[in-house]
Amino acid sequence: MRQKMLKVSLLLSVMVLLGACNDVQKGQHVEVYTIETLEQNDEGIWEKDGYKKVNVINSSEESDKQIKTDIKAIEDYYDLKGNYIRTEVIHSYYNKSLVTLYEEGDERKKKLSKPSTILIPDDNLEHFSLDDLTNEEKKRVRGHILSYMDLFE
Repeated sequence: MRQKMLKVSLLLSVMVLLGACNDVQKGQHVEVYTIETLEQNDEGIWEKDGYKKVNVINSSEESDKQIKTDIKAIEDYYDLKGNYIRTEVIHSYYNKSLVTLYEEGDERKKKLSKPSTILIPDDNLEHFSLDDLTNEEKKRVRGHILSYMDLFE
């Protein structure tokens, strides 16, 4: 009987330890901003060549066993004068096992010919960021971005 109790106690201890090892930190950020774009010239110097408007969902999971990231974005590109150039819809993901060190990832892009980001005014390309999106704005941006992900199916 004592040996059976010891086995049950050992089993419960292992289960508790395994449960503690599975602590997963999850995060998701929905962002709306503009950023300068750069191009390398013939001398190897990076020069500002325009701007891009960005709507993005950045999701991540991290534990002591693995790291996962998933990025879904819409990026509208403009030249220095504010003239529209192109739009890219992007879906990229990355997974890494911290146990086996196996890594996998992929990035897919689709080009569009009309501006597709939302909540960013056309007259403020240089310095725009919605740092504190309301829950309604986050929901709207998230839904908008996800509606473009069927381009990859």
